[in-house]
Amino acid sequence: MKKTLKIAVIIWGALLFTGIGSPSRADTSGCRRCDDVTPGSPEEVRIEYRDGTARSACGLRCAGAMLAAYRGQDVKVIWIREHGSGKLLDAKKAFWVLGLSDRSKEAFSGKLDAEAFSTAHGGRVANFRDAMAAVFSGMFDEIEKVQPLTHGEIREDISTHPHCAYCGMDRKQYAYSRVLLRYRDGSEVGLCSVHCAGIDLALHPEKVPAQIMAGTFDRGNLVDAEKAIWVLGGSKQGVMSIRGKWAFERKEDAEAFMREFGGSITSFRNVMTAAFEDMWEIIR
Repeated sequence: MKKTLKIAVIIWGALLFTGIGSPSRADTSGCRRCDDVTPGSPEEVRIEYRDGTARSACGLRCAGAMLAAYRGQDVKVIWIREHGSGKLLDAKKAFWVLGLSDRSKEAFSGKLDAEAFSTAHGGRVANFRDAMAAVFSGMFDEIEKVQPLTHGEIREDISTHPHCAYCGMDRKQYAYSRVLLRYRDGSEVGLCSVHCAGIDLALHPEKVPAQIMAGTFDRGNLVDAEKAIWVLGGSKQGVMSIRGKWAFERKEDAEAFMREFGGSITSFRNVMTAAFEDMWEIIR
């Protein structure tokens, strides 16, 4: 009995020493928002998956974009740094303080510490779901606003980008919802939908968008997304998203759509905000 107990203690000590119950070191992938993630930095976020892989992010915003981009992978745990102590916490078990003046979102291991911080600095105590909902709802506001270039003629984008860069869907089949992103560095990305376009914008904040083009629902023509007439919601199922987000060149065409499917006319900004809100509803 004593021998068995001794062996058990040795094994348990070995497990503690090798880090069982703390973040693993398997497959650390670099953050796609920035070139490097500084280990131990207050903003560090680490996503571990059940298949043994992991991704590191430089903050909750970037982590949210990664969760949306790789939503097919089963998340095991999300590690974040506690405010003040810097120790690693399971993000879902932490107590969060939201609504701070600098828009930061701070995590604490104990509710009393979170409440004390909230009392001293404002904000409110919330859970992980509320924290991530706040991240996604404000994500489009943090993306660099479009800075147009002198545009040349748009090439035939479907032959150039036949498949969505993220989900792989056929952009010809989804010509009525497709998006083309053009950046100031000359690069461009073909997507199937506003949803996947939002992922690319969120994962590349260092790249300034020069033009965002969207396919019209009724004709499939590429138009400037900011000048299009957008219909949000209604009974028509959205592409890669919960709510439908449809672009039209003419208001009368949008109104004809709404008479059949419902929804409401809104701005491109509201469409993108809705896209990020829907991302969180899908992956949470």
